[in-house]
Amino acid sequence: DMKHSTFPSWMSPAPSQWGLARTGKLGGDEWKVVVSIHLVVTLIRLWSREAEESRKYKMLTNFVDLVKAGHILLLRGTTAELRAEYDLYIERYLREVLALYPDVNLAPNHHYSLHMSEFLESMGPGHPRSTPVFERTNHKLQLINKNRHAGEL
Repeated sequence: DMKHSTFPSWMSPAPSQWGLARTGKLGGDEWKVVVSIHLVVTLIRLWSREAEESRKYKMLTNFVDLVKAGHILLLRGTTAELRAEYDLYIERYLREVLALYPDVNLAPNHHYSLHMSEFLESMGPGHPRSTPVFERTNHKLQLINKNRHAGEL
């Protein structure tokens, strides 16, 4: 599906063989493209014709709820209606995660996700405080030699 995808000039596709060690780690924007475009297209193509009661179809709708919630978080504006939609999608996503994957424990970030609409209301959209600056800083920190000797470089 990735080979057949075209993108606007302002958006870059993810590396064609993402997930392989030789491709390296994906950055935040690359993950966003993988999750919100590439996986959506592929999973819809593969699983959308399954019976609604099937596990694959339920996994697809669960994933789409996560993508919809994520999309709302990435908008440059927010409204009470959007925050209510976000709450609907993220709560349904988490309930279905527990049903689909009963052996998986939810992580702290899952709990945190339940409070994002409150943050949108009190602090506004996330774009002004987005992570590209922090991602670049983290990348620079990852390049530093960590020899485990305090006080030495």
